[in-house]
Amino acid sequence: MVASSVVAVAMLFAGPQRARAAEIAAVEVALNMALDGDPPAAAAAPTIASVSPAEFAAGATITISGDSFAEGDVLLLDSHALTDLKITPTSITGTVPATAKAGKKLVLKRAKKQVATFAASSEGMARFTFVPAPKLSGVTPKFAAPGETVTLKGKGLARVSELSLGGAKLKIDEQTDIAIKFTAVDGNHSGPLAVKSIGGEAALKKDYEVFYAPTLASVDPPAAFEGDAITLKGTHLAAPVKFKLGSKSLKLADPADQTETSAKLVVPKAAKSGPLAASARGKKASLGSDFTVHPTPVLSTVPKEVGAPGELKVSGKHLDAVTTWRLGQVTLTPVAAATASKVTLTVPADAPIDQPLIAVTQGREFTSKKPVATVKTPIVQGLAFWTGPDGKGVDGVIRGADFSEKTKFTLAGKPLSTSFVAADRVGFSLAKAPPASAQKLSAKAGKYAGAPIEVDGAGNGYRVPADQLAALLPTGLQNYDLVAAQLDLEVSTHLVGEAEGAAQQNAEAARVAALGLRLAQDLQRVSLAQAALCGAMTSGKDATQTAKNAAAGELLRQSNRHSQTLLATLEKLWSNLGPDALAGAGLAEVDAAVASVGAAQPKLVAACKGRFAGSGKLLTDAATTVKLDVDKLYRAPILAAFEDVLARGKNWSAVEKDVEGRLAVLPSARKKLWFDTLKASKAGVEAAAAGVTGKGAKGDKHVEKQDKPKGTGKGGKGKAN
Repeated sequence: MVASSVVAVAMLFAGPQRARAAEIAAVEVALNMALDGDPPAAAAAPTIASVSPAEFAAGATITISGDSFAEGDVLLLDSHALTDLKITPTSITGTVPATAKAGKKLVLKRAKKQVATFAASSEGMARFTFVPAPKLSGVTPKFAAPGETVTLKGKGLARVSELSLGGAKLKIDEQTDIAIKFTAVDGNHSGPLAVKSIGGEAALKKDYEVFYAPTLASVDPPAAFEGDAITLKGTHLAAPVKFKLGSKSLKLADPADQTETSAKLVVPKAAKSGPLAASARGKKASLGSDFTVHPTPVLSTVPKEVGAPGELKVSGKHLDAVTTWRLGQVTLTPVAAATASKVTLTVPADAPIDQPLIAVTQGREFTSKKPVATVKTPIVQGLAFWTGPDGKGVDGVIRGADFSEKTKFTLAGKPLSTSFVAADRVGFSLAKAPPASAQKLSAKAGKYAGAPIEVDGAGNGYRVPADQLAALLPTGLQNYDLVAAQLDLEVSTHLVGEAEGAAQQNAEAARVAALGLRLAQDLQRVSLAQAALCGAMTSGKDATQTAKNAAAGELLRQSNRHSQTLLATLEKLWSNLGPDALAGAGLAEVDAAVASVGAAQPKLVAACKGRFAGSGKLLTDAATTVKLDVDKLYRAPILAAFEDVLARGKNWSAVEKDVEGRLAVLPSARKKLWFDTLKASKAGVEAAAAGVTGKGAKGDKHVEKQDKPKGTGKGGKGKAN
């Protein structure tokens, strides 16, 4: 019966040939069953009913539910065998291998034979889903500011459940298998951009940058020069932010000095005042007010050498911005207002040597690359001369300042032969005295020439000619300075030497007359010089004026000593002349000159009163210094002449008559002065004449008794009748 049923079924599903074969097989089965008795029951085929969880990925543990599972069964996801299987008749639990990349069906094998399968979907319905690991291939844009939409590209993104940037979770706006869109929000920080799904995790290789537009709050300092470092402060200033001042790009002082909140920058060359800006990726921020760039002085051309005093011509840039110019520590004054490219500076006589030129602006100093060599420009202040040795030619002296061995002098356009003596004095020699006319005296050191002065040979070496002295004494001498007084004193000193030599040589009356008159005229010059020096003194207590007063005071003392020397020299000249020579020795002319000095003394003392020479507590009233009793000092040479008359042995009446004759050339007032002097000095005159023989000039052996001074003739002290 069984056999016939099998045959019937086989024939139902097969064609004629297949039916025949099935019939034969069924017969064989039936025969075997007849021989062996009833067959055993067949084992049930395994079936897969479901998978849990319904979604999984590589590495996940899944459970297969079904029936007729047996130990030794092998479970595969496509061609990848699950590991760590745990099998019961109704379930198999295992781990999806990491090699699995997809999953279309589950396959159950037993003894290497496929005994059951379970497709991922059936009739359009998902039965399980293998979720592959997500992959990220790129992102646009490459950076984003808060509020911008970002698109993340890749594969397997549809199942992404979590999106993060720098560890912070982000909201997914749109999602497909190949793209995810999200919005960058304020507070996001640059960092890893990552996704997470059941299939696993993935991240971009490089951190994603969240860009914040820079802002500027302040700058320190608020103004600067080219090349100065300034610090900008604000927010979001780190790279890739760039900075500009107007149209000029600013470089970082050091890359390490650029942070989120500040950037240290260098003001570029040729920068001008303007707005400071920070920009990055099309976003720009500026300070509210312009930044000030101070003009930077550029000293392009500074002469290596300059005369002092003189002018220093400088060229460069922004020179009109300079407020102070210095050579070392000495301030220089512009001749005229500087232009942007040029300035001419006045260099004073006391300018230092080999010091840099310094331009000061906005409290900053800018110096020349090399120091300036200062050559002192010689200054001539006056000239004096006197008769040369043996009466041939003239010698002289030039006074001034800043003379050196390089200094060359010219007088009336002709070079002078000089011998260097000191920085303020040189000597010279000429074959003959300069002509009595105005002529220029100048000095030059290299290419630096001082201002010339005019000198006049009419004074025979002195500042003022002799014929002008008497007229000047009552009014004083104008524009007469310390140097002029020194020069006149020097010429007069040489005159004294000449006069003393003449006295020693018992010179003839004509020479004595000439020298005596010149000595008396020098007394006049000294009085004029003293009045001028006192007039130049002031009561100022500053260091400069004190020094001037001290120098003038010292010259006053020298001149007064020289006045006494002049009078003493006059005495020597007169004392060596015999009685006959006295008449032609120029007594009247000399006495007139001396009288003018005496008459000027009260005015001189008044001009010097209250003028103080010296400094500190060592002050001297100049009026005391210039006092000179001319008449008293001048008596000696006159009385010497009178003594000679008395020595002739005449009686006193004869003496008076002789003296009156000699004094006849003098004005009445002066004649009376000297006659009264004679009478007041009668005893002294007689005593001086006591050493004579008593014979007198003509051999007289007596003096009339009634008129003869008392005594033996050897120094008697009788009084005149």
